[in-house]
Amino acid sequence: MENDVEVIDVDDYKGSKDQKFSHQALVMNILNKCADAGGKEMRSGYFNTKFDKFGNESRTYIPDSRKEFIERVKTAINFMQRDFDDKMIKVVKEATEKMKKEYKRLLELEKKDWESLSSRLIQDRWRNNIHYQEETLNVNLSYFHEYLEFEVKCHREILSELLALVKRLDDYQTEDYEA
Repeated sequence: MENDVEVIDVDDYKGSKDQKFSHQALVMNILNKCADAGGKEMRSGYFNTKFDKFGNESRTYIPDSRKEFIERVKTAINFMQRDFDDKMIKVVKEATEKMKKEYKRLLELEKKDWESLSSRLIQDRWRNNIHYQEETLNVNLSYFHEYLEFEVKCHREILSELLALVKRLDDYQTEDYEA
């Protein structure tokens, strides 16, 4: 008698209605997505413009990979929060405080930069749609991008500790799959 084994793509797998919720599988999936996002080149988002043979323009937005990585780590934090131990709580709090402190520092630098500009340079920035808004970093200036790079660094530290937490919890046990 021959065994019929169907090989399916793991991403397309859906369990039966009787299958129980698996926190470990969900966490593993989320951490894999974090690893995928973190393994890419970190660059800002941009529009890719192409023209067809008739000269029609087609614009496609390529997302900011830094923001994607940050959001995936935040999602991992949300899903794993129930498993946090004292060390993990401390790492997240410290990273959050560092990010707040860096944001405030960059806000002050941007404000000083604006205050030191001549009226001619301010008008040039306005023409280029670059405005100053209190308590907000302008996405068109280097301060914003510097902050995003810092935020990525902090979220890498958090992700590293999330992975260490998984090991401390011995959350993943081996499962045998046939292919």
